[in-house]
Amino acid sequence: MKLCGVDTSTALGSVALYDGETLLAEAQERVSNAHGESLLPMIDRLFQQAGVAAKDVARWCVGVGPGSFTGTRIGVATVKGIALGTDAEVVPVTSLEAMIALAGDQGDAQVVAAIDAIRGEVYVEAPGREPACIRPEDFEPWLGDVGRVVLVGEAAKKLSCANCTYLDRPELALPHARGVVLAGRARAAVPADLVEPAYVRPPEITMPK
Repeated sequence: MKLCGVDTSTALGSVALYDGETLLAEAQERVSNAHGESLLPMIDRLFQQAGVAAKDVARWCVGVGPGSFTGTRIGVATVKGIALGTDAEVVPVTSLEAMIALAGDQGDAQVVAAIDAIRGEVYVEAPGREPACIRPEDFEPWLGDVGRVVLVGEAAKKLSCANCTYLDRPELALPHARGVVLAGRARAAVPADLVEPAYVRPPEITMPK
């Protein structure tokens, strides 16, 4: 079965195309807020490189945030549109779950992923827990007593705890489509029209005066 992962929840937009467990091709671009212009061309180039058509993909795994509100909406809307047009399955994966999946087995340690939020806060997630938006100084109370912890993600450098170590690998700095596929490969699909961004907190909206 061919699977495709997409993540645009941060400045790093990425696409990864798999045939079963074999990675056929991947692409990434750090484009900040330009995912609307770059995502579909990146998908098109990747599929041409791999000799695969969108209709050949049976399952799309998409990063649903948290992260950039605009970037996440673009990724989710793009995957929903393609899946509805090709009758493919869709699996939502949080951006932090993708990072945890890509980190792999860390023995007896719990992997915690962190990415930047606005106002000096960070989004964090651990296996079996919902993503949260916290201040760095509130990390230990949020974490609780879980034993040894391995931190991943650029924002993890802002966090600390007595039993924490930081896993410094470039591919774990930000969410990546490879991790989205790893996390979503065996998960149950959901109807495409029910897939929505996981903002964690509501967007800040300025009302007109």
